[in-house]
Amino acid sequence: MDTYGLLKTAMEVSNKRAELISTNIANVNTNNYKAKRVQFESELQKAIGKNQFALTTTNERHIGNLASLEPKVIETNATSLKENGNNVDLEVEMLDQATNGLYYNAMTAQLNGRYRMLNQILSN
Repeated sequence: MDTYGLLKTAMEVSNKRAELISTNIANVNTNNYKAKRVQFESELQKAIGKNQFALTTTNERHIGNLASLEPKVIETNATSLKENGNNVDLEVEMLDQATNGLYYNAMTAQLNGRYRMLNQILSN
């Protein structure tokens, strides 16, 4: 599996998630606006479970090219609506924003660690 590609995809998903959270917050009082979410982790789990990205594998631990997995943007309709038809919950958005920041920082730390390891190997 292309770890760098998967980390890049995860960081792009986090960036998209940050954009949608900002959009949701900006539209907290917009009539009939529905909150949007990025669905990626569940899609990744499905892909791993189904191995829908199956390629010719040379080792039983190979699970295919998951870096090509695309996130889905969904509109949230399950939450309660305000009088104006809007379903953005500012507290949920702030929590999602904090969680996404931690997620992005973790992905950055993973990528930096891999680059440091690669740099160390190349300099020896």
